[in-house]
Amino acid sequence: MQVCATLPDNFIAFEYPKANLPWWYDIVDGLPDQIVKDSYVDVWDRPGLGVTFRVNAAKKYLEAEDKAFFE
Repeated sequence: MQVCATLPDNFIAFEYPKANLPWWYDIVDGLPDQIVKDSYVDVWDRPGLGVTFRVNAAKKYLEAEDKAFFE
């Protein structure tokens, strides 16, 4: 979103596919509750991707064969 926000108007069409994953907001802090509003998105002003990944919360959603992924 940050890159698209720096481009001239109508230079690029931005698509944001939205999956309804029930656990997504459990594993990421910093996302607004509704990302796309009336076909617009707010551009975050936080560094990096603007979110914090919650590793401990994500671990409980890993499949058995992936349990060591974050180690």
